[in-house]
Amino acid sequence: MIPGSNRRLSARRVLRRPATVVMPGGAQRPVKTWDIGVDGMSLVSAKPIPPGTRCTVRMELPDGDALRAVDVPVKTLYCSLLGPEGVKVGAVYMALDEDTERLIQRFMA
Repeated sequence: MIPGSNRRLSARRVLRRPATVVMPGGAQRPVKTWDIGVDGMSLVSAKPIPPGTRCTVRMELPDGDALRAVDVPVKTLYCSLLGPEGVKVGAVYMALDEDTERLIQRFMA
């Protein structure tokens, strides 16, 4: 475990954008991204997404002066109440395709 209250393995960068979570079975839920890193991301959802849920986050990532649509497979790790904004959901990436991985790394640089 990493000392202190932040147990993340890598740094995160703020990214507050609308996104959609595609749940198992195809149900979709609007969310907002909170932050993103090379190993995972956080979202804000109106309702919790149970830890262990494997789903896909459809979002746009900055790529220079443009935005690129990506589908990011994730597994949720935790939910914590933020208050009126909703629930913060932490997630780690599952098998990212090479293009999405490169795009995230460029955003983090």
